[in-house]
Amino acid sequence: MRYHTHIVSSLAVGTGIAAYTPVSFTIAYAAGLTLGSLLPDIDEPNSYIGRRSFGVAKQVNKAFGHRGFTHSLLAWGAITVVLLLQHFSPFTLGLCLGYAFHVLADYCSSQGVPLLWPFSKKRYRFVITYRTSSFLETLLFYCFLVLFIYFLTNGAIEDSSSIFLF
Repeated sequence: MRYHTHIVSSLAVGTGIAAYTPVSFTIAYAAGLTLGSLLPDIDEPNSYIGRRSFGVAKQVNKAFGHRGFTHSLLAWGAITVVLLLQHFSPFTLGLCLGYAFHVLADYCSSQGVPLLWPFSKKRYRFVITYRTSSFLETLLFYCFLVLFIYFLTNGAIEDSSSIFLF
């Protein structure tokens, strides 16, 4: 999935969560969703985040390859436990959710993800899949964009001043 689709899909689902749960949609939460939606691709030097990682992506790719450790439940779980137990905030909640949404989106791709890494390198994928940069991904991008706008205008933000809470 292309980076902008990861961002919009994570923002759409995260905004939906904020619309129907006690989670507040704030700038910090949205920033966490955005960063989290990109973070698993730190294992690909040519990815949006990889090109901005000052060489970190090359080292992660060398150690684990693309869609290895960073796309596993172990990586997501470790990041979630450490961040939410050590420093729970709207930003860290958004980051952990965005990370999970990224892995879920790649799970639905034809390439799949190694959910059980390091116990298994098998790539798991959903029954119905899409190919990166395909028409279906473009369609998904616009569907998620409409969903994001819908949730923003229908309950995700209760008080316009609350979006600026950190």
